[in-house]
Amino acid sequence: MPGYLLYLLLGVLCVIFWRARAGRTFDQLLEAGEHHHHQVLAIGKKHSKGGDWADHIRWMAKQK
Repeated sequence: MPGYLLYLLLGVLCVIFWRARAGRTFDQLLEAGEHHHHQVLAIGKKHSKGGDWADHIRWMAKQK
């Protein structure tokens, strides 16, 4: 029985990745991931003390 759960989890992860791909190449996926990573790092540097969800939404709106 536990083996089926692992295969189910693998299948779910594959579907999630396939849907996130949305016709983009692997290089495009890597570039998008790198962009998001740098956004997170920039917010962490600017607001190292943290904040709540409303603060995060406000910071992201200012970045755009």
